[in-house]
Amino acid sequence: IIDIMMNKFDYKINGKSKDNSIKSQRQLRVGEELRHLISNALLRETFYDQIIENNTITVTEVNVSPDLKNAKVYIMPLGGENKSDVLDSLRKANGRIKKLISHNINLRQIPKLQFRIDETFEYARNIENILQKIKK
Repeated sequence: IIDIMMNKFDYKINGKSKDNSIKSQRQLRVGEELRHLISNALLRETFYDQIIENNTITVTEVNVSPDLKNAKVYIMPLGGENKSDVLDSLRKANGRIKKLISHNINLRQIPKLQFRIDETFEYARNIENILQKIKK
């Protein structure tokens, strides 16, 4: 049972990420820079959207494609509440977020941002529950 759950649990080791492909140093660096810029934009900027304004959103990881044209942005609202509403609001504010980060990053083309809910916290909780059941 543990082996099955461990195969489902995606984690990051030595440049591997959620899709288990090895990332180049440039992809990792650009992904981390985008994560930082998006987090700062969500924290400091005004989006005129009550859902974004009223929720604390954590950007857990940004996976950038090898050609640096696409980026999957994994987010989690604080407490895991209103996930779908937050995701919809971020998708609507995608253009504004791209514009805000474009001023602070030196890339030829800003990657297309695809916002997704980060499920690793739920996987970790499931594994913890299984381990607790095994101990009993």
